[in-house]
Amino acid sequence: MKLVHLADLHLGYRAYNRLSPEGLNVREKDILKAFKEALDKISELNPDIIVMAGDIFHKPRPSNSSIYITIKLLQIFRQKCSAPIIMISGNHEAVKSAEAGNVLSIFETVIPNVRVINDNIQEITLENLNTSILCVPHGGLSDIERAVLKPNKDFKHNILAIHGTYENCPELAGYGNGALIKDSDINQADWDYIAFGHYHKFTELAPNAYYSGAIERTTTNIWQEANNKKGFIIYDFEKRECKHISLSSPRKVIDIKKINAKDLTAVEINQRIDEEISKINDLDKYIVRMTVENVDPVAMREIDYKKIREIKKTAVHFRLNLIKRDFSSTQNEDDEPIQHKKGLFEYLDEEISEFELSQGIDREKFSKLAKEYLTAVNQG
Repeated sequence: MKLVHLADLHLGYRAYNRLSPEGLNVREKDILKAFKEALDKISELNPDIIVMAGDIFHKPRPSNSSIYITIKLLQIFRQKCSAPIIMISGNHEAVKSAEAGNVLSIFETVIPNVRVINDNIQEITLENLNTSILCVPHGGLSDIERAVLKPNKDFKHNILAIHGTYENCPELAGYGNGALIKDSDINQADWDYIAFGHYHKFTELAPNAYYSGAIERTTTNIWQEANNKKGFIIYDFEKRECKHISLSSPRKVIDIKKINAKDLTAVEINQRIDEEISKINDLDKYIVRMTVENVDPVAMREIDYKKIREIKKTAVHFRLNLIKRDFSSTQNEDDEPIQHKKGLFEYLDEEISEFELSQGIDREKFSKLAKEYLTAVNQG
């Protein structure tokens, strides 16, 4: 028996305020493109079961266009692959009240052979495959200590699908807002396979337990994901073999090596920026970050910001971090000044500039209100 495990699709994700010719946000279209590629590859593999381990959508209320296109892609997929699809909710689909309903429920109505587990821990059995799947959505993690999470011995194959932060994954320290999953709660070694969702990097936790990773780069700090392969897992139960299937469509991210401007003039800094950008062919296809540190305060004022604006207009997204030299700081062992850290408001401005706000919200007013709120919190 073969299982496909994918998670953290984040359909409907938007960023950078760039629109495609069809009127979709460019990053929203990127995620849909990656999803289509994943479905095409899955249909070729023809698995017996498909588990989507949470965060199928980026928001509890995605746009109508994202919902419509997702349904159409799944309907096309259903013509090629009949494997049952098990979806569990992640933290991104979480709604504030039960009355609001969960967007994933629509798939049970419009796509054949789909089961959705929204809030409570629930077992799904597939008699024809002699398989039990115990589903723990993000909303069910609050009950995990009281629940008894054990394999069903009446079935040959026992799968645990769960969305959250697993304590036995050191890389996850401080990652996101997923609830902590203790090994004592799930008894990892007892299961034939555990399909984790929440962490966006493909990670083997044990020979029977994996984070599949995301299908695109959608975390707040995408620079950490720049070199991570995106895709999904296919697991062979007879061979006990896991294979990560990488996707080719995810948008490329380039994090240029830091430039030390300690002894550089503004002219030389401008030249270095030009040199690094000229190395990138088809700049309009990439998301790029460049960091220039130890910049002289005088040189900071003389940098060619007009040219930087042109670069920003060309790339899907271009972030230039200019870190000013601190002449008053103490020297480290390498005789290099310790840099000023960015202030909270600087980070806030950068993040707000990247993400697409809801229609009708004034970006400057939103930023001002956010700063007033943070100031009030710090003073309180």
